[in-house]
Amino acid sequence: MTEDRTTRLLLACGVIGPVLFTLVAFIAGATRPGYSAWHAYVSMLSLGEGGWVMAANLVVSGLLLVAFAVGLRRRGYGWPSILIGVAGAGLAIQGVFPADPGLGYPPGAPDGVPAVMSTSSAVHYLAGSIAGLANATAAVLMARRFGRDSRAAGWSRYLAVTAALVFGLLVALGFAGSDGPALQGFAGAIQRVWILVALAWLALLAVRLLRTAVPAEA
Repeated sequence: MTEDRTTRLLLACGVIGPVLFTLVAFIAGATRPGYSAWHAYVSMLSLGEGGWVMAANLVVSGLLLVAFAVGLRRRGYGWPSILIGVAGAGLAIQGVFPADPGLGYPPGAPDGVPAVMSTSSAVHYLAGSIAGLANATAAVLMARRFGRDSRAAGWSRYLAVTAALVFGLLVALGFAGSDGPALQGFAGAIQRVWILVALAWLALLAVRLLRTAVPAEA
């Protein structure tokens, strides 16, 4: 069947959002004075001079994922589209509500995530946790869906492994952001691996769907 142009544009947002977010976050992390990409979360780049760039990146990339979710909904992906929309909304909320200084950034900030947070920081981390869980759950549901088609067995296995990695890395991030544990000091590195894993499957799914106009099975 012929698919309308709007749906395809919405699906294309699933490629643009992850690529945009990753490029901006990684480039900013590599060039920002006083920032350690090994130690600090990417959202810490919303703080300090030039922080508006990362804040805008969070909001725009999040909204692009919400648009992608709408395209998925049009294709017949019910709960996965809702969960991906939640993940996108969580990303955008993180751009509106910045975290408190921590993980050594801006320079002079404490090494871990402060135990006592401002309301903005609490919302920031809550939105990020919900977004991460939504991403992992959506990958599980998509793995089950592709698993019903023998021709997509490879995709099903890939998404199942991805879901496990997304969840496992999310847990590791929680420990890495606290003072004391063995993972302390590796928060930024762990999160960057998480970003690559969690956003890659969304972009690859969008590419896969754009290559065919056949709607998903209801």
